[in-house]
Amino acid sequence: MDWLLATDRHDRAADHIYSAATHLIISAGFDNLTVDSVARRAHCSRATVYRHTGGVAHLRETVLARAATSIIEKVGAAIARRSGTDRTYTALTVALREARAEPVVTAFLGSEHGPRAVTGFSESPALIALVADLLGTDPDDALVATWFIRTMVSMLLWPAHPDTETQLLQRFLIPSLDAPPREAPPATAHGTSVSGAAPGK
Repeated sequence: MDWLLATDRHDRAADHIYSAATHLIISAGFDNLTVDSVARRAHCSRATVYRHTGGVAHLRETVLARAATSIIEKVGAAIARRSGTDRTYTALTVALREARAEPVVTAFLGSEHGPRAVTGFSESPALIALVADLLGTDPDDALVATWFIRTMVSMLLWPAHPDTETQLLQRFLIPSLDAPPREAPPATAHGTSVSGAAPGK
């Protein structure tokens, strides 16, 4: 039983430290988070922070992952009884709304490395698989999930007026989801299509 008690103490200590890190990220930003500031906020030593949660990079990643998990759960609840393009459209609009309302995400996007980091994050195979499962799309076809992620990231980084955003989604998102996939024309050895036109012409 001792190891169970030790595990419980570790989990409670880690949760307390992550809560302190979350508060600091929201109040001072991602870039200003340090082990020293977390230790002061959590009323513990630097060694305790490292022992239970690791360094600054791990703290940032975990706080962001916790926020993302909360958003994903809310999206999942919103689309549970929906299907097809309605499911995807609802997932995107709810995800955008919840992400914008989440102060941790706001702090992350406003950080020095936020936009670059989120670009790499959006290309994660694990995230693409998670989104595909959430949307109920073919797991062997990653394009819908990839397009969904990139659309969301672009709207988070470059938000439009709410009315404009709604029109963009309804005019371009829904038709693109309803349209069947189109195969690119085969290229010849000289780099032209079978119609004789060079690609992009």
